[in-house]
Amino acid sequence: MKLNNQILQDPLKEKTLPLFAEKLKISHFSPTQFALPDSAWLFKYVCLTQEQRRKLLDSNSAMEAGKRVGEVLQRIHAETIYKLHPTTKKVAPTTNEKISLDNAIEEQIEIFKEYQPVDEKDSDKKIKYLEEVPQIVTNANAGLTELGIASPITCERQVSIDANKLDDFFSSPSLSTVGRIDFDFGQMRIGENPTSTSDVHSGGPDAFLPQKIVELKTKYSRLGKVKKDGERSFLVSSSPAVPSFNHLVQCAVYAAHWKFKVPVYLLYATAKDFQIFDSTNCHQLTVEGMKKNLQIMFRTFMRREKLLSQYQDFTREEIIEHAVQMIDPNFDHPFAWNGLPPQLLQEAKELWKVN
Repeated sequence: MKLNNQILQDPLKEKTLPLFAEKLKISHFSPTQFALPDSAWLFKYVCLTQEQRRKLLDSNSAMEAGKRVGEVLQRIHAETIYKLHPTTKKVAPTTNEKISLDNAIEEQIEIFKEYQPVDEKDSDKKIKYLEEVPQIVTNANAGLTELGIASPITCERQVSIDANKLDDFFSSPSLSTVGRIDFDFGQMRIGENPTSTSDVHSGGPDAFLPQKIVELKTKYSRLGKVKKDGERSFLVSSSPAVPSFNHLVQCAVYAAHWKFKVPVYLLYATAKDFQIFDSTNCHQLTVEGMKKNLQIMFRTFMRREKLLSQYQDFTREEIIEHAVQMIDPNFDHPFAWNGLPPQLLQEAKELWKVN
């Protein structure tokens, strides 16, 4: 991979942080954070540092398989992939040297084989998903082809959304919202002489915009019962008839980067099929729908900021202690506490004084 000679502003350091954020060492929000209830968000994104999250929070076979599918498609299609710069430790564009589909699948399967499952069930999933990755790649690639892939293709573009830079429709949290776009491709020319990077991103009168934004989601077979012979059965997943609300919110964040001037496509792929959602078959991917969903996300972030800012004159530990007293731990949530090693889950329960 070759690094592009492009200087980027760090989207996580674009403005002065409020006092509570400085003390808690939080700099931004994300669609992933929005998907969590307040309690799990507080523990994972406020109590733990980014370094702790990377080291301590468990992955799983579905997450790893999803990464492998995404990287196969990036390796065969992308001209540019945004990666963490080895020197600056900031996300920067790199030039992708494309390889064949077969080579890309082989490369990513070998990487997936190195993943260490967290338990026996996860081990069974890994075995199954190693079989499914090539099939899901085939279906996801068919979906991208149907969407009309066009150069230049950029993957993992990091964007930072500040409601104050959008329009009067939005109420704004203090912190920016950061996301990474799976694919944006093609190019529409607006005006004759783009004058700056800000023009390009804002969709101003002199701007170059991609033709399409694509968010890719993969689904894998679900665990079934253990058969009499000891083999694990699986239930093959199909693409959803209705997209996930959290996925739609992600799409809204990406659209906001270009002020909703670029259409967004949500592509689901399974080992069985693929499904594309866009503004023609999903109202929440129209400009009006995406703006409403973005505001829903912003209200969640504003509520969290208001809660924390009440105690910003206290120490970091005291801010967390007061916030815990105001939030239901919701330990029975179906997925919010997933990925926590037992010792961390115990720490969370001790924080909420739950035996």
